[in-house]
Amino acid sequence: MSFNTDISTKLENSRNTLRKIARHDDTEFSKQSILNDMEKFVKMVNTMDETVLVPSRLMNLQQEGDDDPFSLFAMLNDLKTELLWAGADVEHVERGRRVSDMSDTESDASSAAGDSGIEGEDERESAARAAANCRRHLRGLRRCLRHLTAAAAHLTRSYQEEVGAPV
Repeated sequence: MSFNTDISTKLENSRNTLRKIARHDDTEFSKQSILNDMEKFVKMVNTMDETVLVPSRLMNLQQEGDDDPFSLFAMLNDLKTELLWAGADVEHVERGRRVSDMSDTESDASSAAGDSGIEGEDERESAARAAANCRRHLRGLRRCLRHLTAAAAHLTRSYQEEVGAPV
C-alpha cells in the first residue's frame, strides 16, 4: 500500500511542479534537470507572447532559409500548450503520419504485461533496456527544448528589432 501512496505522491508533486511553471511561480531545479529546460522553454515562449503584440507583423520579418517567422511563432505556442496540458484534443502528427495509433493506456498495459518484444528476456533486462531508452530520449528532449528556447529568443529579438522596441 505504501508503494502506491509513494507513486501517487510523486505524480501529484510532478503535476504541481508543472502547474507552478505554467503560473511562473518560483521553483528551483538542478541545472541539468529536464524540468529546468522545460521551465526555460515555457518562460521564453511566454516572453515571446508578451513581446509579439501583433503576430501578423511577423510576416514582414525577413526569412532565414525555410523558416517562416509566423509559422514558427504558432508552432512554439502549440508546443508549449501541448507540453503543459498534454493536449487531449491535439492531433499528434509527425511529417503527415500519426506517431501512434495505440492509446497511452494500451501502451502502458502492454508494457506492464512485460511485453518487451524479445522472447526469454527477463524483467531485469527489460527494465534496464527501458531505463537506457528513457535516458536517451530525455537527452534528446533536453536538446530539443534548448533549440526551441533559442528559436523563441531569436524570434523575440527579431520582432523587437523590426518594431524598433528596445532589445
